[in-house]
Amino acid sequence: MRSTQVALALGLSTCVALSACGPKNETSNTPDTHLAGVSPSSDESGMDLDLGDDEDGGEFSGEIEDFEIEPWPKLAKPSKPVKKCKGKGKNKECAMADPKPKVSAAHGTRSMMGNYRWGMSPAQVFKLMSDDIDEEYEGMQKKTTDPTQQDRNRRWRAEALQSLKANHVKFTKSGKHRWGVSLIQFEYEDDAQEEMLWVKNNTTLRKFYFFKDDELWKILYAYAPEAWPNTPYPDVVDKKFKKWFGVSPTNKLKVDPKTQKPLIAYYQWESLDSSYVRSFDMTAVNGVIVLAVVDKNAEDRIGERLPNIGRDESFSSDVTDVLGGSDVCYDDAGEIGECPEAHE
Repeated sequence: MRSTQVALALGLSTCVALSACGPKNETSNTPDTHLAGVSPSSDESGMDLDLGDDEDGGEFSGEIEDFEIEPWPKLAKPSKPVKKCKGKGKNKECAMADPKPKVSAAHGTRSMMGNYRWGMSPAQVFKLMSDDIDEEYEGMQKKTTDPTQQDRNRRWRAEALQSLKANHVKFTKSGKHRWGVSLIQFEYEDDAQEEMLWVKNNTTLRKFYFFKDDELWKILYAYAPEAWPNTPYPDVVDKKFKKWFGVSPTNKLKVDPKTQKPLIAYYQWESLDSSYVRSFDMTAVNGVIVLAVVDKNAEDRIGERLPNIGRDESFSSDVTDVLGGSDVCYDDAGEIGECPEAHE
């Protein structure tokens, strides 16, 4: 395993604000803070957790030694888009193009990942998430002398740590997890040394961290439509994603090899740091817009995996279907709670 350290966040800390943790003054195309995973630092942060141990995962235990964060390699400033035209006369078509698309994508990718690094282990992620919760908790306690609020802060910390334990999944058939009917149905393989940590950052964002052979290789961000109210997917791409990762993504299309029927279309940016960023419109199937950041080198070994590409009778746009899960369910308000008996 590559020796790395990450200072990552559960989305409950100001460190998750990407520009705060990541490289300074590298780029202006930083993803919007609240969309990258910042949620309020209070007892009203939307977390309502009372979960038991995760049968599919298991608690991370023991001390993990501190390790250093590998700095990002130096990166040139992103270039300004230029107009490029094709054809002549009435057939002339012009569009803005990025002179250095991989550089622009690298700036956006680094901002999105913060201090995460490909190859970090689930145990490292868990420990550093726990450390970040403790840091946030200490900051909250310093801001108040009210005993009632301090009690609320302590409950917040306990619930956040409890959430981490419940959100670790090892993908095994014997575990009988329920992620096989969810947004991430095609993102993993059972009994192949794969696992996942996932977090609910706020009411509009879920993040999924995928590991193969103890190494992080993909992060998936699932945004509810409320993240961009009254904004159709093409406008989200133009106004947000192209701002973050560059104006020149590649239009990708997957087709059925037998029927040549289109299966899924998406945008892809390739980063100078050997990462891919992909955006998917999954609103018709799962009710979310998806961004996936992928370690290109790991994908070369593992194989390309894309979100659910077809509607199934068991799917709907309900948030519970998006999340799936083995031991957690969401109520009508979108809050985490124990699954009712009918789901067990």
